[in-house]
Amino acid sequence: MYRIHRYLFRECAFTSLIALLVLSFMAMLPQFLRLVDLWVNRDMPVSVLGTMISLSMPKILLTTIPMALLVGILLTLGRLAQESELVVLKACGISPLQILQPVALLALLYTMLALALSTLWLPRAYHHFASLKQALLSSTTLALKPQAFSHNIPGLTLYIEEQDPQTQLLYGLLIHDRRKAETPITLTARRGEIRSLPSGETILYLQEGTRHQSLPEQHYRALRFATYQMDLGIALGSKSKASQKQLDELSQEELSQIMREASPKESYAAWMEWHRRFSFPTATLILGLFAVPLGLQQSPRSGRSYALVVAVLTLIIHFALLSVGETLARKQIITPILGFWMPNLLMASLTLYVITITHQCRPFLWANWLGNSLANLPQRLLAAPQDK
Repeated sequence: MYRIHRYLFRECAFTSLIALLVLSFMAMLPQFLRLVDLWVNRDMPVSVLGTMISLSMPKILLTTIPMALLVGILLTLGRLAQESELVVLKACGISPLQILQPVALLALLYTMLALALSTLWLPRAYHHFASLKQALLSSTTLALKPQAFSHNIPGLTLYIEEQDPQTQLLYGLLIHDRRKAETPITLTARRGEIRSLPSGETILYLQEGTRHQSLPEQHYRALRFATYQMDLGIALGSKSKASQKQLDELSQEELSQIMREASPKESYAAWMEWHRRFSFPTATLILGLFAVPLGLQQSPRSGRSYALVVAVLTLIIHFALLSVGETLARKQIITPILGFWMPNLLMASLTLYVITITHQCRPFLWANWLGNSLANLPQRLLAAPQDK
Protein backbone atom coordinates (compact mmCIF):
# COMPACT_ATOMS: atom_id res chain seq x y z
CA MET A 1 0.00 0.00 0.00
CA TYR A 2 2.86 2.38 0.82
CA ARG A 3 4.36 1.89 -2.63
CA ILE A 4 1.01 2.63 -4.29
CA HIS A 5 0.59 5.79 -2.23
CA ARG A 6 4.11 6.89 -3.12
CA TYR A 7 3.43 6.19 -6.80
CA LEU A 8 0.20 8.21 -6.81
CA PHE A 9 1.82 11.08 -4.91
CA ARG A 10 4.81 11.18 -7.27
CA GLU A 11 2.69 11.14 -10.41
CA CYS A 12 0.30 13.84 -9.21
CA ALA A 13 3.16 15.98 -7.86
CA PHE A 14 5.12 15.81 -11.11
CA THR A 15 2.13 16.63 -13.31
CA SER A 16 0.95 19.48 -11.09
CA LEU A 17 4.47 20.91 -10.97
CA ILE A 18 4.69 20.94 -14.77
CA ALA A 19 1.24 22.55 -14.91
CA LEU A 20 2.35 25.15 -12.35
CA LEU A 21 5.42 26.07 -14.39
CA VAL A 22 3.45 26.32 -17.64
CA LEU A 23 0.59 28.35 -16.15
CA SER A 24 2.97 30.67 -14.28
CA PHE A 25 4.94 31.29 -17.46
CA MET A 26 1.75 32.07 -19.38
CA ALA A 27 0.56 34.44 -16.64
CA MET A 28 3.98 36.10 -16.46
CA LEU A 29 4.44 36.53 -20.21
CA PRO A 30 2.43 39.78 -20.68
CA GLN A 31 4.17 41.44 -17.75
CA PHE A 32 7.53 40.15 -18.94
CA LEU A 33 6.95 41.76 -22.34
CA ARG A 34 6.18 45.09 -20.66
CA LEU A 35 9.39 44.83 -18.64
CA VAL A 36 11.37 44.06 -21.78
CA ASP A 37 9.89 47.19 -23.31
CA LEU A 38 11.19 49.18 -20.33
CA TRP A 39 14.60 47.60 -20.78
CA VAL A 40 14.75 48.38 -24.50
CA ASN A 41 13.15 51.83 -24.58
CA ARG A 42 13.96 53.18 -21.11
CA ASP A 43 17.41 51.59 -20.58
CA MET A 44 16.31 49.96 -17.33
CA PRO A 45 19.07 47.80 -15.78
CA VAL A 46 18.71 44.05 -16.10
CA SER A 47 19.13 43.66 -12.33
CA VAL A 48 16.08 45.87 -11.76
CA LEU A 49 14.08 43.80 -14.25
CA GLY A 50 15.04 40.63 -12.41
CA THR A 51 13.99 42.16 -9.10
CA MET A 52 10.61 43.22 -10.51
CA ILE A 53 10.03 39.74 -11.93
CA SER A 54 10.89 38.10 -8.62
CA LEU A 55 8.54 40.47 -6.76
CA SER A 56 5.73 39.60 -9.19
CA MET A 57 6.10 35.84 -8.74
CA PRO A 58 4.27 35.47 -5.36
CA LYS A 59 1.06 36.96 -6.77
CA ILE A 60 1.31 34.87 -9.93
CA LEU A 61 1.97 31.67 -7.97
CA LEU A 62 -0.93 32.36 -5.62
CA THR A 63 -3.19 32.64 -8.66
CA THR A 64 -1.89 29.62 -10.57
CA ILE A 65 -1.46 27.12 -7.69
CA PRO A 66 -5.17 26.09 -7.51
CA MET A 67 -5.38 25.71 -11.28
CA ALA A 68 -2.13 23.72 -11.43
CA LEU A 69 -3.25 21.42 -8.62
CA LEU A 70 -6.60 20.76 -10.29
CA VAL A 71 -5.10 20.12 -13.72
CA GLY A 72 -2.30 17.97 -12.32
CA ILE A 73 -4.61 15.68 -10.35
CA LEU A 74 -7.20 15.36 -13.12
CA LEU A 75 -4.58 14.68 -15.81
CA THR A 76 -2.88 12.06 -13.66
CA LEU A 77 -6.10 10.26 -12.80
CA GLY A 78 -7.22 10.55 -16.41
CA ARG A 79 -4.03 8.86 -17.58
CA LEU A 80 -4.51 6.12 -15.01
CA ALA A 81 -8.07 5.62 -16.24
CA GLN A 82 -7.04 5.47 -19.91
CA GLU A 83 -4.34 2.89 -19.15
CA SER A 84 -6.78 0.87 -16.98
CA GLU A 85 -4.60 1.32 -13.89
CA LEU A 86 -7.59 2.57 -11.90
CA VAL A 87 -9.44 -0.63 -12.80
CA VAL A 88 -6.50 -2.66 -11.53
CA LEU A 89 -6.37 -0.63 -8.29
CA LYS A 90 -10.06 -1.16 -7.68
CA ALA A 91 -9.73 -4.87 -8.49
CA CYS A 92 -7.01 -5.11 -5.85
CA GLY A 93 -9.41 -3.77 -3.25
CA ILE A 94 -8.06 -0.21 -3.07
CA SER A 95 -10.95 2.15 -2.33
CA PRO A 96 -11.32 5.76 -3.53
CA LEU A 97 -10.60 6.95 0.02
CA GLN A 98 -7.24 5.18 -0.07
CA ILE A 99 -6.47 6.84 -3.42
CA LEU A 100 -7.48 10.15 -1.85
CA GLN A 101 -4.89 9.95 0.95
CA PRO A 102 -1.66 10.69 -1.00
CA VAL A 103 -3.41 13.30 -3.14
CA ALA A 104 -4.76 14.97 0.00
CA LEU A 105 -1.20 15.20 1.30
CA LEU A 106 -0.14 16.89 -1.95
CA ALA A 107 -3.09 19.31 -1.71
CA LEU A 108 -2.13 20.09 1.88
CA LEU A 109 1.44 20.92 0.82
CA TYR A 110 0.18 23.23 -1.93
CA THR A 111 -2.19 24.85 0.57
CA MET A 112 0.66 25.52 2.99
CA LEU A 113 2.64 27.08 0.14
CA ALA A 114 -0.34 29.26 -0.83
CA LEU A 115 -0.84 30.25 2.81
CA ALA A 116 2.81 31.28 3.15
CA LEU A 117 2.55 33.27 -0.08
CA SER A 118 -0.65 35.01 1.01
CA THR A 119 0.35 35.90 4.57
CA LEU A 120 4.14 36.31 4.42
CA TRP A 121 5.71 36.71 0.99
CA LEU A 122 3.00 38.58 -0.89
CA PRO A 123 2.71 41.55 1.56
CA ARG A 124 6.50 41.90 1.55
CA ALA A 125 6.57 41.71 -2.23
CA TYR A 126 3.90 44.42 -2.49
CA HIS A 127 5.85 46.66 -0.09
CA HIS A 128 9.19 46.13 -1.82
CA PHE A 129 7.59 46.68 -5.21
CA ALA A 130 6.14 50.00 -4.03
CA SER A 131 9.56 51.05 -2.70
CA LEU A 132 11.21 49.98 -5.94
CA LYS A 133 8.64 51.97 -7.90
CA GLN A 134 9.56 55.08 -5.93
CA ALA A 135 13.26 54.45 -6.51
CA LEU A 136 12.70 53.88 -10.23
CA LEU A 137 10.71 57.08 -10.46
CA SER A 138 13.59 58.92 -8.82
CA SER A 139 16.22 57.37 -11.08
CA THR A 140 14.28 57.90 -14.31
CA THR A 141 13.59 61.52 -13.32
CA LEU A 142 17.20 62.30 -12.50
CA ALA A 143 18.70 60.31 -15.37
CA LEU A 144 17.67 62.68 -18.16
CA LYS A 145 19.39 62.07 -21.47
CA PRO A 146 21.00 65.11 -23.11
CA GLN A 147 19.59 66.10 -26.50
CA ALA A 148 16.57 63.84 -26.09
CA PHE A 149 12.95 64.41 -25.12
CA SER A 150 11.89 62.75 -21.86
CA HIS A 151 8.31 61.73 -21.05
CA ASN A 152 8.99 59.98 -17.73
CA ILE A 153 6.51 62.18 -15.86
CA PRO A 154 2.95 61.99 -17.28
CA GLY A 155 1.91 65.26 -18.91
CA LEU A 156 5.42 66.68 -18.83
CA THR A 157 7.97 66.81 -21.66
CA LEU A 158 11.56 67.74 -20.79
CA TYR A 159 14.50 68.43 -23.06
CA ILE A 160 18.05 69.31 -22.00
CA GLU A 161 20.99 70.27 -24.14
CA GLU A 162 23.63 68.90 -21.77
CA GLN A 163 24.16 67.77 -18.20
CA ASP A 164 27.18 68.11 -15.94
CA PRO A 165 27.98 64.55 -14.73
CA GLN A 166 29.57 65.81 -11.50
CA THR A 167 27.22 68.56 -10.32
CA GLN A 168 24.11 67.17 -12.11
CA LEU A 169 23.34 70.69 -13.35
CA LEU A 170 21.18 70.88 -16.46
CA TYR A 171 21.83 73.33 -19.31
CA GLY A 172 19.61 74.44 -22.17
CA LEU A 173 16.23 73.32 -20.84
CA LEU A 174 12.95 73.22 -22.76
CA ILE A 175 9.86 72.12 -20.82
CA HIS A 176 6.27 71.71 -21.96
CA ASP A 177 3.75 71.22 -19.16
CA ARG A 178 0.34 69.99 -20.36
CA ARG A 179 -0.88 68.59 -17.06
CA LYS A 180 -3.55 71.29 -17.18
CA ALA A 181 -4.84 70.93 -20.72
CA GLU A 182 -6.74 74.25 -20.70
CA THR A 183 -3.64 76.29 -19.73
CA PRO A 184 -0.48 74.59 -21.07
CA ILE A 185 2.86 76.08 -20.08
CA THR A 186 6.16 76.16 -22.00
CA LEU A 187 9.37 77.11 -20.23
CA THR A 188 12.91 77.67 -21.38
CA ALA A 189 15.86 78.11 -19.05
CA ARG A 190 19.58 78.55 -19.39
CA ARG A 191 20.33 76.39 -16.37
CA GLY A 192 18.48 74.24 -13.87
CA GLU A 193 18.68 71.38 -11.39
CA ILE A 194 16.36 68.87 -9.75
CA ARG A 195 15.99 69.23 -5.99
CA SER A 196 14.23 67.05 -3.43
CA LEU A 197 12.51 68.80 -0.54
CA PRO A 198 12.55 67.35 3.01
CA SER A 199 8.89 66.41 2.57
CA GLY A 200 9.87 64.14 -0.33
CA GLU A 201 8.46 66.36 -3.08
CA THR A 202 10.65 67.08 -6.08
CA ILE A 203 11.01 70.46 -7.78
CA LEU A 204 12.85 71.69 -10.83
CA TYR A 205 14.86 74.81 -9.95
CA LEU A 206 15.33 76.94 -13.08
CA GLN A 207 17.52 80.00 -13.68
CA GLU A 208 17.50 82.69 -16.39
CA GLY A 209 14.56 81.68 -18.54
CA THR A 210 11.12 82.48 -19.91
CA ARG A 211 7.63 81.21 -19.17
CA HIS A 212 4.88 81.10 -21.80
CA GLN A 213 1.31 80.17 -20.92
CA SER A 214 -1.83 79.91 -23.04
CA LEU A 215 -4.95 81.19 -21.27
CA PRO A 216 -8.65 80.75 -22.02
CA GLU A 217 -10.33 82.98 -24.61
CA GLN A 218 -7.17 83.08 -26.73
CA HIS A 219 -5.19 85.07 -24.16
CA TYR A 220 -1.46 84.61 -23.75
CA ARG A 221 0.99 85.37 -20.97
CA ALA A 222 4.78 85.58 -21.15
CA LEU A 223 7.35 86.52 -18.55
CA ARG A 224 11.07 86.39 -17.97
CA PHE A 225 12.51 85.14 -14.70
CA ALA A 226 15.84 84.97 -12.93
CA THR A 227 14.80 81.97 -10.81
CA TYR A 228 11.75 79.75 -10.99
CA GLN A 229 10.61 76.68 -9.04
CA MET A 230 8.49 74.15 -10.87
CA ASP A 231 6.70 71.39 -8.97
CA LEU A 232 7.20 68.07 -10.78
CA GLY A 233 4.21 66.57 -9.01
CA ILE A 234 6.01 63.53 -7.65
CA ALA A 235 7.13 62.48 -4.18
CA LEU A 236 10.28 60.42 -3.91
CA GLY A 237 10.22 59.83 -0.19
CA SER A 238 10.32 56.27 1.11
CA LYS A 239 7.23 54.66 2.59
CA SER A 240 8.72 53.59 5.88
CA LYS A 241 5.74 54.04 8.17
CA ALA A 242 3.06 51.42 8.40
CA SER A 243 0.39 54.11 8.15
CA GLN A 244 1.65 54.97 4.66
CA LYS A 245 1.31 51.41 3.45
CA GLN A 246 -1.62 49.98 1.59
CA LEU A 247 -3.52 47.16 3.26
CA ASP A 248 -2.05 44.53 0.95
CA GLU A 249 1.46 45.61 2.08
CA LEU A 250 0.81 45.14 5.79
CA SER A 251 1.98 42.14 7.78
CA GLN A 252 -0.42 40.07 9.86
CA GLU A 253 0.67 41.86 13.05
CA GLU A 254 0.07 45.27 11.48
CA LEU A 255 -3.36 44.17 10.27
CA SER A 256 -4.25 42.96 13.76
CA GLN A 257 -3.10 46.28 15.23
CA ILE A 258 -5.28 48.24 12.80
CA MET A 259 -8.27 46.03 13.61
CA ARG A 260 -7.79 46.83 17.31
CA GLU A 261 -6.82 50.51 17.27
CA ALA A 262 -7.93 52.15 13.99
CA SER A 263 -11.23 53.81 13.13
CA PRO A 264 -14.24 51.56 12.39
CA LYS A 265 -13.88 52.05 8.63
CA GLU A 266 -10.16 51.18 8.58
CA SER A 267 -10.71 48.33 11.02
CA TYR A 268 -13.40 46.83 8.78
CA ALA A 269 -11.13 47.05 5.71
CA ALA A 270 -8.29 45.37 7.63
CA TRP A 271 -10.71 42.67 8.82
CA MET A 272 -11.66 41.95 5.21
CA GLU A 273 -8.00 41.77 4.16
CA TRP A 274 -7.28 39.34 7.01
CA HIS A 275 -10.07 36.96 5.94
CA ARG A 276 -9.11 37.25 2.27
CA ARG A 277 -5.55 36.10 2.97
CA PHE A 278 -6.79 32.89 4.58
CA SER A 279 -9.84 32.12 2.45
CA PHE A 280 -8.04 31.89 -0.91
CA PRO A 281 -5.37 29.38 0.28
CA THR A 282 -8.15 27.33 1.90
CA ALA A 283 -9.83 27.18 -1.50
CA THR A 284 -6.69 25.45 -2.80
CA LEU A 285 -7.13 22.58 -0.36
CA ILE A 286 -10.84 22.22 -1.13
CA LEU A 287 -10.28 22.26 -4.90
CA GLY A 288 -7.48 19.71 -4.60
CA LEU A 289 -9.74 17.31 -2.70
CA PHE A 290 -12.60 18.02 -5.13
CA ALA A 291 -10.41 16.97 -8.08
CA VAL A 292 -9.92 13.40 -6.82
CA PRO A 293 -13.52 12.11 -7.03
CA LEU A 294 -14.01 13.99 -10.30
CA GLY A 295 -10.92 12.29 -11.67
CA LEU A 296 -12.13 8.90 -10.50
CA GLN A 297 -15.52 9.49 -12.11
CA GLN A 298 -14.11 10.04 -15.60
CA SER A 299 -14.19 7.21 -18.11
CA PRO A 300 -11.24 6.01 -20.23
CA ARG A 301 -12.89 7.64 -23.26
CA SER A 302 -13.03 11.15 -21.74
CA GLY A 303 -9.57 12.18 -22.89
CA ARG A 304 -7.27 14.88 -21.53
CA SER A 305 -9.69 17.66 -22.45
CA TYR A 306 -11.84 16.50 -19.55
CA ALA A 307 -9.20 17.67 -17.05
CA LEU A 308 -8.85 21.12 -18.59
CA VAL A 309 -12.59 21.71 -18.99
CA VAL A 310 -13.43 20.52 -15.46
CA ALA A 311 -10.58 22.57 -13.95
CA VAL A 312 -11.59 25.76 -15.75
CA LEU A 313 -15.29 25.38 -14.93
CA THR A 314 -14.59 24.58 -11.28
CA LEU A 315 -12.24 27.53 -10.87
CA ILE A 316 -14.63 29.92 -12.58
CA ILE A 317 -17.53 28.88 -10.35
CA HIS A 318 -15.56 28.89 -7.12
CA PHE A 319 -13.70 32.14 -7.59
CA ALA A 320 -16.83 33.82 -8.97
CA LEU A 321 -18.51 32.94 -5.68
CA LEU A 322 -15.51 34.30 -3.77
CA SER A 323 -15.58 37.53 -5.79
CA VAL A 324 -19.32 37.98 -5.23
CA GLY A 325 -18.87 37.35 -1.51
CA GLU A 326 -16.00 39.84 -1.31
CA THR A 327 -18.07 42.47 -3.13
CA LEU A 328 -21.03 41.99 -0.82
CA ALA A 329 -18.76 42.15 2.22
CA ARG A 330 -17.04 45.29 0.91
CA LYS A 331 -20.45 46.97 0.56
CA GLN A 332 -21.25 45.73 4.11
CA ILE A 333 -24.30 43.83 2.90
CA ILE A 334 -22.94 40.72 4.63
CA THR A 335 -20.09 40.21 7.08
CA PRO A 336 -16.58 39.31 5.84
CA ILE A 337 -16.94 35.89 7.48
CA LEU A 338 -19.92 35.07 5.28
CA GLY A 339 -18.47 36.79 2.23
CA PHE A 340 -15.17 34.93 2.23
CA TRP A 341 -16.00 31.63 3.89
CA MET A 342 -19.50 30.79 2.62
CA PRO A 343 -18.18 29.92 -0.91
CA ASN A 344 -15.55 27.66 0.65
CA LEU A 345 -18.19 26.05 2.84
CA LEU A 346 -20.45 25.40 -0.17
CA MET A 347 -17.57 23.91 -2.19
CA ALA A 348 -16.45 21.82 0.79
CA SER A 349 -19.98 20.44 1.15
CA LEU A 350 -20.07 19.57 -2.54
CA THR A 351 -16.63 17.95 -2.24
CA LEU A 352 -17.78 15.82 0.68
CA TYR A 353 -20.87 14.77 -1.27
CA VAL A 354 -18.89 13.79 -4.39
CA ILE A 355 -16.35 11.87 -2.29
CA THR A 356 -19.18 9.99 -0.57
CA ILE A 357 -20.96 8.91 -3.73
CA THR A 358 -17.64 8.00 -5.37
CA HIS A 359 -16.73 5.82 -2.39
CA GLN A 360 -20.13 4.15 -2.71
CA CYS A 361 -19.46 3.55 -6.43
CA ARG A 362 -22.40 5.72 -7.42
CA PRO A 363 -22.13 7.93 -10.51
CA PHE A 364 -21.88 11.71 -10.32
CA LEU A 365 -24.25 12.68 -13.12
CA TRP A 366 -22.64 16.02 -13.94
CA ALA A 367 -19.17 14.50 -14.30
CA ASN A 368 -20.45 11.57 -16.33
CA TRP A 369 -22.42 13.83 -18.67
CA LEU A 370 -19.42 16.09 -19.23
CA GLY A 371 -17.09 13.14 -19.80
CA ASN A 372 -19.43 11.50 -22.31
CA SER A 373 -19.98 14.81 -24.10
CA LEU A 374 -16.24 15.40 -24.49
CA ALA A 375 -15.70 11.80 -25.58
CA ASN A 376 -18.39 12.05 -28.29
CA LEU A 377 -17.45 15.57 -29.39
CA PRO A 378 -14.88 14.53 -32.08
CA GLN A 379 -17.37 12.09 -33.63
CA ARG A 380 -20.06 14.77 -33.72
CA LEU A 381 -17.72 17.28 -35.33
CA LEU A 382 -16.65 14.75 -37.99
CA ALA A 383 -20.23 13.65 -38.65
CA ALA A 384 -21.63 17.17 -38.97
CA PRO A 385 -20.39 17.81 -42.57
CA GLN A 386 -21.73 14.43 -43.69
CA ASP A 387 -25.21 15.20 -42.34
CA LYS A 388 -25.32 18.34 -44.43
